[in-house]
Amino acid sequence: MSSETICGISGMGFYLPEKQIPVKELAEKSGIPEFVADALGAKTVREAADHEFPSDMAVKAAVAALENGNVNPLDIDAIIYCGAGVPDHILPDTGGKIQHALGAKNAFAFDLSQGCCGMLTAVQLAKGYICLDEGIDTVMLVTGDKWSQFTRFHAADSVFFGDGGGAVILSRGHETFSPLGTNIVTRGDFHDLWGIPAGGLCLPSSQKTLAEGLHTYACTDLERARSEFKQHYLPGLVNAVKGALKNSGLSPSDISYVSMVNNNLKVQTLVLDQLGVAPGRSSESSLKKFGHFGGQDIFLNLYTAEQEEVIKKGDIIVMLTAGIGFSWGSAVFKY
Repeated sequence: MSSETICGISGMGFYLPEKQIPVKELAEKSGIPEFVADALGAKTVREAADHEFPSDMAVKAAVAALENGNVNPLDIDAIIYCGAGVPDHILPDTGGKIQHALGAKNAFAFDLSQGCCGMLTAVQLAKGYICLDEGIDTVMLVTGDKWSQFTRFHAADSVFFGDGGGAVILSRGHETFSPLGTNIVTRGDFHDLWGIPAGGLCLPSSQKTLAEGLHTYACTDLERARSEFKQHYLPGLVNAVKGALKNSGLSPSDISYVSMVNNNLKVQTLVLDQLGVAPGRSSESSLKKFGHFGGQDIFLNLYTAEQEEVIKKGDIIVMLTAGIGFSWGSAVFKY
């Protein structure tokens, strides 16, 4: 078996709540200038119902992935839950709940915490598990996020988050969307720029933390985020792609399509320009339609591109995202 067909994506599924909130409305509520909201590109984001939690949306997405890929839950060997935000509970982990809900009793399950870089990081893990050849042939990556419940008007320093779930199944020998190479870079010196200050052991929940709004996801140092971090963000994205291409034995000229995190159209345009990729060969339209709702963005973009026949067999697909911690990640797939 060639390195290109060690595994591939055998199924994808997504769940998006019906309710859509205009980004301009959220910008006005949060005091973000309209021109900043326009630069982000998305028109609306989704908002889950009061009774819907991350695991609920993850299960719905996972069921869709199983159906779309015609995969039996009993054939799943491992489940990696990749929630980017706050889960249903601090403990227990969510992976076991997903396994039980799906009836995937032959799978072991665990949680991976890597922010919006989680699902892409899990691709690397899933491929590694399959390569080990220790009886793991099928791995499900699944996530659900309800940003609306722990952000202020869905916003965290000019990035608007939506709610939803996503699931991807990687299977041994499957030739569609085969991961060729990945590259993930972490800058731990920026680990605390975004987060939720209270609720952990360092700052336990109290009446004081509730009164001060310390359970809300936010940027903890706007000045540093808009100066030092901003200088590294764009190069971090571009270098992540170049590293993934190098690990795949490819170059930017081989790129057929770029699926990038749906958080900022202006940044996406700059990245595409540096890679020499035309906007029409990217997930720009998906960003405008769906906005950002976690690590599943890039896979929803890929699924949409396949459904709309924007890509064709043999194309080289670059996936690109970033997440709090702070990490930049890219993966190269062959369709």
